[in-house]
Amino acid sequence: MLKLIQNEHMKWFHKRSTKITFITIGILTLCMALLIKKVSNSAGTEDNILNFLSFSSGMLILVQFFALAVGGSMVAKEFEAGTIKLLLIRPARRSTILASKYITLILISLYYLLSYLLFSFVWGALFFGFASLEGDTQLLKHITLTYDSAYMETFMMMTFAFMLSSLFRNSALASSLAIVVSIGAKAVTALVSELGLWWGKFLLFANTDFLQYMDGMKTMFDGMTIPFSIFILVAHFVFFMGVAWVAFLKRDVAN
Repeated sequence: MLKLIQNEHMKWFHKRSTKITFITIGILTLCMALLIKKVSNSAGTEDNILNFLSFSSGMLILVQFFALAVGGSMVAKEFEAGTIKLLLIRPARRSTILASKYITLILISLYYLLSYLLFSFVWGALFFGFASLEGDTQLLKHITLTYDSAYMETFMMMTFAFMLSSLFRNSALASSLAIVVSIGAKAVTALVSELGLWWGKFLLFANTDFLQYMDGMKTMFDGMTIPFSIFILVAHFVFFMGVAWVAFLKRDVAN
């Protein structure tokens, strides 16, 4: 298993798109820092690093899109390139190969998330400093929960993308469909919440945002609790991975 994970890392690391992704994250967070600095100077206000981290955490959707792109190509790319045959002649079972790919995907998504946090921290420290941090524990808690909720959403949607990658032979289709569903599902969930339809609490995106369970916050739907959201997330995860596992194990690689 470890050897397979190392092999997946090597393939991912040597892709040009990998380097472009990290450069893009660095540039985008820098642009956000420059924008906030300009706005702060114009308004005559003084922000600190936590203020910037709070602002930049609102754009963590970028990390999700990058993870979805990788997740959608994780399996499908092997069929596109014809390398799946070389992969399956190894003594490892198909389920082990699939597990190694999924574990690699999780690690890659964490690399993206940590790089986003690191770049945000560096630019925040450089442009805003650490002044006036006293009493900002509530803001720090909010930032932490925002990152946690954002990664939970990323984790679930990249698992969905991984399922699509196991179903389709076209990596571009799997990645694009995952991104479209991610955007569309959020809009549908918001609409269902606005209409007050009770069954909306069973939707995936109604349960990925744990910020709604902070003190004083209202849940998207009545009757929602943290254990309920965890149950819904686990149910979706089992379904996504179950479909991916069955599809990959039964996939014909003769053609």
